[in-house]
Formats: sequence, structure tokens, C-alpha cells
Amino acid sequence: MKRITLILIIIVALAQTASAGFPIGTGRWMLIPGYNYYNANGYWNKNSAYNAYPNGNFSSHYFGLSGGYGLNRKWDFLFNVPFVIQVDNNTTGTKNTYIAAGLGDAKAGLSYFFTDLDALNHVSLTGSLIIPLYSNRGTPWPNIGFQSLGGELKLGFSGSATGGFRNPYYDIELGVRQYFSSDGPSQAFINVTGGVPLDDYWKLSGTLNYINSVSSTVNTSSQIFYNYNKNFNYARAGFNVGRVINENFSLWGGLYADIYGTSVGRGSGLSLSAVIKF
Repeated sequence: MKRITLILIIIVALAQTASAGFPIGTGRWMLIPGYNYYNANGYWNKNSAYNAYPNGNFSSHYFGLSGGYGLNRKWDFLFNVPFVIQVDNNTTGTKNTYIAAGLGDAKAGLSYFFTDLDALNHVSLTGSLIIPLYSNRGTPWPNIGFQSLGGELKLGFSGSATGGFRNPYYDIELGVRQYFSSDGPSQAFINVTGGVPLDDYWKLSGTLNYINSVSSTVNTSSQIFYNYNKNFNYARAGFNVGRVINENFSLWGGLYADIYGTSVGRGSGLSLSAVIKF
């Protein structure tokens, strides 16, 4: 069971996305270099009961460069290119450590911003292509991802309020993701972020992410060498602190943890990123 759920954690660790649903601005760039560390010592089974791994743990290092360019007032180009290191630490027998490292699933797409609800609130529609930049080596793990082209479509609602405590802001995404291999998977997801500036330099935010993944293929132990388990769901919560250096540069750090799941690993981690505009 450990190996099956480790494969699922890989997909969880890769589910990091690039940018909030605010317009970048005509002729402007936004770059977001970031690092995420993830560690899991157990998993939720198909009945959502938690079990600790009997022999080791799984960890993942995710280095990403996300960003976008403002084509005009209505259209933004967005992208994400990750480099991933997956580590399976097996503490039984010879205590082997299995490592896979390489470029992950790149993403490129366009966002269209509909008529503003008002000057501070926006509705957007984003379509993206998912491009695997790796070739899984055929061993059971750790592999990097599904190794399949895919597409994503999401509807975004974002903005800020002029009242309340120092103008709180929000960003909500509702989306679907389809991988084009014969057995998918098909995924639906929701990402919710809310935050508040404490003063002119410090910001706090909280996030909640949920994803449900379904496929026509159900893995068994005899299939694990060839397929990821593509049927799972999980929820993750996070807390982030941001420091504004100037109007074009800010630094962010955060902690996150998986809070619910079915047929998936349970872990936690930390994130570091910078937001650069020019």
C-alpha cells in the first residue's frame, strides 16, 4: 500500500499553480520564482482512514518559475515551468533511497478578463495547456507525473474591498483539468485565497485547495509498475506571510498541510517565493 499512495503524493506535490486572478497590466511582466518542500509519513486509504507508513517516508522538492505578461487590458499570457525532486526513503532491509529528478509538467495559457465588476474586482477565464517535460523511467517510483498532455480551464473571481480592516482581498478559482491519455484522469478543483494587509509592508493570507480526480482505470498491485493511481481526492490548507519590499518586489513564506483525503498520502510542507514585476 505504501507504494501506491506514494505515487499519489507525487501528484499532490505537483499541484502548485502560478498566479492570482488579477490583471498584470499592459506591457508588464510578473515573475514568481518559488520553492516548495513536502513530506509525508502516512496516507488516507479508500475509506479516508489514516495509516502511517510502516517503513519510511516520502518527500518532494519543487522549484518553480511562474509568471505572465500583460498583452493588453483584457488578455494575459501565463506560464509555469517546474523542476521536481522526488525522494522515497525506504527504511527496511538495505535502507534504499530512491530518487527521481527532472523538469515536471509545464503549463502555458491565456487569461481573459471580463468587464470589471468595479474598479477593484475582476472575473477571468483561463485556458492552459499542460506539457510534460520528462519521460518516466518505467520503474514503479518515484516518477515525476502522469507523463500526458493535458488541458485546464478555470473561472476566477478576485478583488479587494475598500472597507473593513485595511482592505482585505480574495481570489477564488473553480476549474477542470483533463489529461489526454486513454484513462485520463479528469479532475475538478477549487482554490480559495483570502488575505489582509497588516500595514504598508506586511500581508497575511490563508488558502484552501480541494481536488477530485477520477479515471476509468483502477490500479491494482499488478498495475503499479505502469500506472499512477488516478482516483483520489484531497483538501489542503495553508497560511502565508508576505513582506513588500517595494511596489515591484515582495517575498512570501508559508506553511501548508493536507487536512482530508481518500486514497492519497497525507503530508505537510513549507513554501518560499518572490513576486517580481517590471
